[in-house]
Amino acid sequence: MTLTFLVNIRAEFLKTRRSAAWWLTIIGAAFIPAINVIKCAARPDFFLPALKNDPWGTYLDYNWQIAASVLLLMYIMLVTSLIVQIEYRNNAWKQVYSSPRNYADIFFSKFVVIHFQIIACFILFNLLILISAYTINWLQPAFLFFSRDIPWEKMLALTWKMYLSALAVMAIQYWLSLRFRNFVIPLGIGLGVFIVGFMIRQWEQVIYFPYMYPLLAYFKNPGLAPTTAYQVVTNSIIWFILVLSLGFWNIAGSREKG
Repeated sequence: MTLTFLVNIRAEFLKTRRSAAWWLTIIGAAFIPAINVIKCAARPDFFLPALKNDPWGTYLDYNWQIAASVLLLMYIMLVTSLIVQIEYRNNAWKQVYSSPRNYADIFFSKFVVIHFQIIACFILFNLLILISAYTINWLQPAFLFFSRDIPWEKMLALTWKMYLSALAVMAIQYWLSLRFRNFVIPLGIGLGVFIVGFMIRQWEQVIYFPYMYPLLAYFKNPGLAPTTAYQVVTNSIIWFILVLSLGFWNIAGSREKG
């Protein structure tokens, strides 16, 4: 990695300072834990028995099952479009391509920034899960979060699996956001494909449908093989490499840029 590439990554970070991407990352990471605090504080009669035997494991499921189902992909779609649209909104793509930077530098430096935002969301989400659990225990001492050890191994393994399962969508949405100047089009395509995938989620060939990978990696889907989670994570990595490579080839070879 050259010094020029690092400097350009820093420049891409500076462009996001006044965008809504950082706020979206914070809100996206905080939304589910905040809702769970409200739920547990409002209905201890229901959640105390549910969290009695394995408070941390069950609470992790409460948070991750919603993220894996919908919100993780929605966040990736939104943050990718927001960051790429900075150039379109300011009519700056022609200036970017006329600067003394090669296409690989331009393509991958912006993707690194988007990828960093997504990783930051994962880290913040886990941190807020812990904070929200202790907040619940502080509000209602009958919960057992203070007296039980945090399952760090399960937490890290689950985060790693969900991150890998989302790689394919990260690459696809980035390519779509570069191809379309309108903020809504890549978001609409991603959401539409996700809805189609949700409708066919019990079809055995759904393992080749990238927008279903987080859901398939997290939930045991009736009718699919027990090894489905491993398969979709592997497929996600393959999709990520292929789509990112194809996207760079397409953008670099495009006649009209910006």
